[in-house]
Amino acid sequence: MDIAELIRIDRGLIERLEPQRLFLTCQPHVLVVTDMAFSSPTGFALAQFVDTLLAGEVYGRTPKVTKANTGSDTSADIENFRFDDATHGLDIDRYDVCFIFAIGSASAVTAAELDAMAAFMQAGGGLFATGDHATLGAGICRDIPRVRSMRKWTVAQNVPSAGGEDRLSTNLPGADATYVFEDQSDTYPQRVYLNWRTGAGGVAEPHPLMQATGGGAIDHIPDHPHEGECLIPTDLTTSFSLGGADVDEWPEETGGGPRVAPEIVAKSMSHGDAFPGKAALVPREFIAIAAYDGQLADVGRVVTDATWHHFVDINIDGTGSTREGLMPGGVDTPEMVLLREHWVNLANWLMPKRQRRCLLVPMLGLELLRFPLREELALPPVPLREADADMALGRQVERALSSRLKPFQIADLKEDLVALGMADANRAQRLRALNGRFGELSAADMGVAALGSQAAAMVDMAMEQSMGAMDEAEIMDKLDAAAQQSVGRRAQALRKRLQDGMELLLELEQR
Repeated sequence: MDIAELIRIDRGLIERLEPQRLFLTCQPHVLVVTDMAFSSPTGFALAQFVDTLLAGEVYGRTPKVTKANTGSDTSADIENFRFDDATHGLDIDRYDVCFIFAIGSASAVTAAELDAMAAFMQAGGGLFATGDHATLGAGICRDIPRVRSMRKWTVAQNVPSAGGEDRLSTNLPGADATYVFEDQSDTYPQRVYLNWRTGAGGVAEPHPLMQATGGGAIDHIPDHPHEGECLIPTDLTTSFSLGGADVDEWPEETGGGPRVAPEIVAKSMSHGDAFPGKAALVPREFIAIAAYDGQLADVGRVVTDATWHHFVDINIDGTGSTREGLMPGGVDTPEMVLLREHWVNLANWLMPKRQRRCLLVPMLGLELLRFPLREELALPPVPLREADADMALGRQVERALSSRLKPFQIADLKEDLVALGMADANRAQRLRALNGRFGELSAADMGVAALGSQAAAMVDMAMEQSMGAMDEAEIMDKLDAAAQQSVGRRAQALRKRLQDGMELLLELEQR
């Protein structure tokens, strides 16, 4: 199509969309649950973590964060929290992501609460869980499906001790050569060793949780003299009970494929000399962060971490110690800047599919008003739209989004649109399996085309001045239809190219 045929978009039409007011109902909602505190002079609190989430963005929107304590805590939004509570408990219609920072060892949740957690995960909710050394955190976490096998919680799992030769210490000696407990609160964090071959990140890419702005990697987190340990389960045939029924704990990939397994995100090195109450150590590696991409099997994603000392204030800003943590003088060190990115990555990666789909609408609307799309996007008239036009538009939108989103976020959005456009999980899985083996026939390209078609559909609604009279469901239906039509157009165009190629190959064979 000649570029002269393209129609430049009237900015005023897009402004009438008022994209900042679109789909306010899909504001990301994060629940943070603890049996510690959200503010404490001891430093065993999550003030810095919560503040970071509140200042961050989840697919273009600031999340709502609810602080819940299972006991008494005036700094919490909800005290005496119960996961099965009808008013504020863990439910997919109420929260999208749940972070659990647990310290208690004694059983602290009922069967009904475990059912609520399991139902949330089965419905696509994202869950993060961590404790510390020994059985700290087991009270809440040891029986949660998937979580129970992605980290050591019990004596039977051979949890590392607090002071023996089996302890896991990442403490660096700091500014001098002497190992002391307060080294955990200085400006010297530990280095973690990233898995550069994760399924979620892809070969030669760090896992999404450890991706930094600008294409870098996050490879430093706070240190601690006695951490816990994450696991990768070897038996993927286990089940759990939900509402009295047995449920597959590690289901197969949607559309057919192997069971989706958790994977190592990062490893740490345990090392260090003795000091009062702590034995000298032989260096050894252990898993610091593990993740499960349950969305491949239409359930929620899960992350476990070796210790909440990677998050609590005593390690972050030095509260409760004589040090200043990773914020000397109240200023973030470069490592602290990246740590905050890691925390926000957690909220983004754990976000359910349905919430991403909802958040894409206002994000596209705002992107159409920003540079460079505001000045550069050109839209073919409806009768002239072809598969290649969808791709061209999609590439423009993808480049614009890449200045605000990380590669894993864009990849997830494209994957969502491919699955939506195909309306069949088996077809989507088969397309992923091809992995571009037939040139342009790839899930990534299909996603780009669908992204372009959704942007075009939004402009069309603005030109028709119809969006103001439509409810969210009607808008979503139009955008979904655009993605499905785009996949059809792209498939038709690629089939013709492949047919032409086959005819040429037959001619060459017969020479």
